[in-house]
Amino acid sequence: MKKILGIVLALTLVFALAACGGSDTGNTPAASPAASPAASPAASPAASPAASPAASPAASPAASPDAPAAPGNDKPWNPDNINSHKFILAHGMAPENVVSKCYHAFCEYVAELSEGKITIEEKIGGTLVNDLQTFDALRDGTVDFIHSMGSYVSSTITELSPLTIAGYYGGDNWLDFAFGTKDLVESIYADYNIKFLGGLYQGTSVFACSKMQIKQPGDVRGLAWRASGDWVIKTVEAWGGAATNIALPNLADAFQKGTVEGVTTGWTIVGGWGIYEVAKYLTTSDICEGFAALLMNGDSWKSLNADEQALIAYAGDMFVNNNFELTKVECQNYFDRIKAEGGNEIYTLTAAENKTFIDIAYGLYPEMAKGLGNKGNQLIEMLKQYNGMA
Repeated sequence: MKKILGIVLALTLVFALAACGGSDTGNTPAASPAASPAASPAASPAASPAASPAASPAASPAASPDAPAAPGNDKPWNPDNINSHKFILAHGMAPENVVSKCYHAFCEYVAELSEGKITIEEKIGGTLVNDLQTFDALRDGTVDFIHSMGSYVSSTITELSPLTIAGYYGGDNWLDFAFGTKDLVESIYADYNIKFLGGLYQGTSVFACSKMQIKQPGDVRGLAWRASGDWVIKTVEAWGGAATNIALPNLADAFQKGTVEGVTTGWTIVGGWGIYEVAKYLTTSDICEGFAALLMNGDSWKSLNADEQALIAYAGDMFVNNNFELTKVECQNYFDRIKAEGGNEIYTLTAAENKTFIDIAYGLYPEMAKGLGNKGNQLIEMLKQYNGMA
């Protein structure tokens, strides 16, 4: 119980900082490779006043749980109404990957907050389903919780498409963005009988290439570039690359065989999956890495009473705050280790260079908007506001 009290106190502190407008810049690895002003967060594409947290649609303390505390209890649920439940969480990431660590922490939160009444069995590393299968497994009730990449499901949940382009968020307060967009994103998932519990921060994107240093979109032209998901593919094609869909477990081998020459991905993949060993040239950026989420089967969610739902939602908020902090540290560790090994040439995009990639990606929105419903177009407008482009 001491452990969970410490977690809750830490979470309360994070919420308090959010309420006070505290900055939680997530561009750590991208900012550290060079000491030049262009590589610092202040020089990022969204550092202008229009894109600052104060100008965002939700600068209020959106990170705090919405539900009021039950009488005589400091949590937004009544412990006496928590019953026994057993659930399954599945994903394809290896146990040592930071993504696995984030989801494991969520399972621990739920168990401790419920005093052991609600338990979540983890089926990870593809032991039950791989990441491309998780969404179908969630919808058919095979599993109750999943790690889900937005790019993997946007062909079904088309309203999520705006979150799958490169640079969907380029600001310096990811927690404000994550909680400020939560209601709309939650509503989109709910239309498909899915409960959205929170976003997974994945750091900033790295352009990993075996052929050359990537400094501008034109450098991608003609290269076989790994991409997954309709609009990620369109983004790569807009940069001039030849999009190739390769499963993550096969990516390093594809680099070695020459069937893939580049990828835009996060440090947890570059480091955790050994991509830096087969791609000599690494380019860091301020582009937020692909949107991912902790999702729950809608029927499983509806099987819970109001107090149990409040507990799960609270644990979801804890998950968001924890994964942000944990991923920042993990990405920095990967960067520092790779730089120290000295086997790669590392370049940091300037603010202007970042913008060239993002501008091309945002140029896809008019085409995308034609196939979106009302909520999808609302999401486009919200993203523009957060990025200072409205």
